Amino acid sequence: MDIRHLILLAIVPLIAACSTSDAGDTTPTTITMPVQLAIPVSNGSLTRTPGDPGTTEQFVLPKYLYIYLINTPINGSETKPRTPEGMDPQNGYTLKADKWTKTTTQDNNNDSIYIYTDQIRIIIPENRSTGVVYAAMSTVPITVTYTGNDVADATFTLGTEAKDNESEALKNLYSSPYNLMKDKQYYGTVSDYNSNSPYINMVLYHVASKLDVQWNVDASVQDKVKLSKIALTGLSGGGKLFKPLENTAPSSPYDETFTPNEGSQWYGRKATYVIPVKTDGEYKFPMSLTNSVSGKEITTNKATAKPSTTSDVFVPWIYGTVTVKTQW
Repeated sequence: MDIRHLILLAIVPLIAACSTSDAGDTTPTTITMPVQLAIPVSNGSLTRTPGDPGTTEQFVLPKYLYIYLINTPINGSETKPRTPEGMDPQNGYTLKADKWTKTTTQDNNNDSIYIYTDQIRIIIPENRSTGVVYAAMSTVPITVTYTGNDVADATFTLGTEAKDNESEALKNLYSSPYNLMKDKQYYGTVSDYNSNSPYINMVLYHVASKLDVQWNVDASVQDKVKLSKIALTGLSGGGKLFKPLENTAPSSPYDETFTPNEGSQWYGRKATYVIPVKTDGEYKFPMSLTNSVSGKEITTNKATAKPSTTSDVFVPWIYGTVTVKTQW
C-alpha cells in the first residue's frame, strides 16, 4: 500500500499516575499518551499526487478521532471498551488545528506529510493481560454503533454535516482494518501492555473506495444521444467501520449525480468515493442515465465495476466504463 493512501497513528505513553476508580479494577491507572497522526500530501498542498488513478483531488485534514481500547484482564472479563477522556461518543475526540506540522518521510519516497501531535488521557487497569486498539478518523462526526466489546464489528453512519456531500466525507474517513496482521496477531495489539509504558504504532487506511467512472457514447448514436445526467443511486452512507470489505448491503442510502457539460456529453470521466458493497461477488452500482436529446431517462440495476487489485484487507480503487450503443 502506497503511503499516499495511508494515515499513520502512533501512540506512545509518556507518564502514568494512579487516580480514579473504575468498576472491576482494584487500581486503575490513567496514562497520559502523546498521539501522532500523519497524512501524506504532495507539493505542500493536500492533494493526491499526479499520476494516481483519476484526477488530482483535494484531501482535508481530519477533525475527529475515535479510539477504542479493548482490555483483556488477567482474570474476569471486560464488558465495554475504554475511550480517552474527552472523547464524545457521537463527536469523537476533537483534533486541534494548531497541532499540525509539515515534515517529510525518511524513506525512498520522500513524501511530504502533515503530522498531528497532542496528548490524550486514558484509563488502563492494573488487571490486564493484553489490549488492542481500534481507531478511526474523520472530517465530520460519525455515529459508531457496536455491542459490548464487539468493536471490530462496529458500524458507522455519516453525521448530518455530510448531507449532500457524502462522497467528500467518505474520502476523508480512515480506520484500522480488523484483519491486518503483524507477527500473527491483529496489528492493533498494544505493545508492552503489561509494563508501565505500553505503546502502539498504527496505520489507518481508507474506509471508502475510489470509484472511477468513464462513459462513452458510440459514434453511431451520437446524433440521438447526449448525456446530461448520470446518477448513481442507493450508495451507502455507512457500513462496517473496521471491516470495510465485508459490506453486503447499503445502509443510509444516498444518490450522487454527475452532470456532463457540452464537452463531455459523449465522452467523460468522473471519480467519487463510495463504501464498497459487494453482492454476488461483484461491486454493483444502480444507475440512471438522462438523454438531453429525447429528455428521457433509463435506469439499470446491473451496472458492475471491477477492483484494481484484490485484497482481503484494503479497499480497492474501483473502475467501470459506461458504454452507450443504443438510443432511448
